[in-house]
Amino acid sequence: MLSEGIGDTIRVSLTPSPGGDRTEEVHVAQQILQSLELQSFNPQVTACPGCGRTTSTFFQQMAEDIQVYLREQMPVWRERYPGVIEMKVAVMGCVVNGPGESKHANIGISLPGTAEDPKAPVYVDGKLMTTLKGEAIVPEFLRILDDYVAKTYGERATAAAP
Repeated sequence: MLSEGIGDTIRVSLTPSPGGDRTEEVHVAQQILQSLELQSFNPQVTACPGCGRTTSTFFQQMAEDIQVYLREQMPVWRERYPGVIEMKVAVMGCVVNGPGESKHANIGISLPGTAEDPKAPVYVDGKLMTTLKGEAIVPEFLRILDDYVAKTYGERATAAAP
């Protein structure tokens, strides 16, 4: 996907590369509709683009892993947990903006910046829940995410049942 700025206008080409996967077009169109709050398709993920403060490749891989996991879980979650498509997830690259974005999301994680202690605070519903450390940060965060979805949206389904 290419984007090109022209004055105050930004043009986005959704045409895939030759032989490319056309599903990206659908994901981008859904994201546009969801950003405009016209239709929800998946949990909204706020992720920073990374900067000099992040250990870029780890952060980029973590953000991708979490977004792919959400996409893969949605067919099951959508049926099992009504309302899960409204969830907001923050995946941030450092503790400068990470805690603020995480506090405004249902669940969020912030990675340490370059040369900072290797720990990743996790916020749930605006409050610091835990701080993850070590090599298993992503799997531990995904476990916390699964527990959050089951607890939060499973309760809604139970409460909504006649």
